[in-house]
Amino acid sequence: MLSDKKTLIILNESEPCDLEDSFDLILASDGGYNTARKMGLKVDVLLGDFDSITPEELKEAELKEIKILSFPVDKDKTDGEIAVDYAISEGSSEIVILGSFKEELDHALGNLFLIFKINREGIFSKLITQLYEIEIINSKKEYFEKEGHELSLIPITEIVEDIYIEGSKYNLSKVKVEMGQTLTLRNLIIDKKAKVYFKKGKLLSILRK
Repeated sequence: MLSDKKTLIILNESEPCDLEDSFDLILASDGGYNTARKMGLKVDVLLGDFDSITPEELKEAELKEIKILSFPVDKDKTDGEIAVDYAISEGSSEIVILGSFKEELDHALGNLFLIFKINREGIFSKLITQLYEIEIINSKKEYFEKEGHELSLIPITEIVEDIYIEGSKYNLSKVKVEMGQTLTLRNLIIDKKAKVYFKKGKLLSILRK
């Protein structure tokens, strides 16, 4: 059962960045613990196979009475997916993932697709890096105080029908976009409030900070 719990997951290889929200539960995935330390965040749970964290850092976490969940190196899920599963099991209503795109391509894409898994559970989520905020739009999305930010919208279903975009350099009205088309890439928000909404399908929103 979903609660009003907002959860932050800090992945390995993530970099410190500004967060607009506060969180009820903070999970560090393996080396994500170092990012949490740099950001001055209090970690509730540290989990993973700990191949990216030193014994000294792990001992420090124990002394701080952080809950530690250890997993084998050889396993069927990444540490990031394990963290997502834990967040879901805790009844999170919103999950924010702090990640990075400086990793190897397969890990970077794997981390991006974690928000697809969360979306299937009916839970709002987004992936944040130093440069981007990425989330899935199911039907509508409003952007506040984002003037000057680049916005790309990528169809993640075969067809997205009747797309409307307001408050941007390139507004649209009742447009159909198919997967693989690039019409909605590299737009620019120009108003204090921008809005995207559509009748059918799903879009991936990529907002450049």
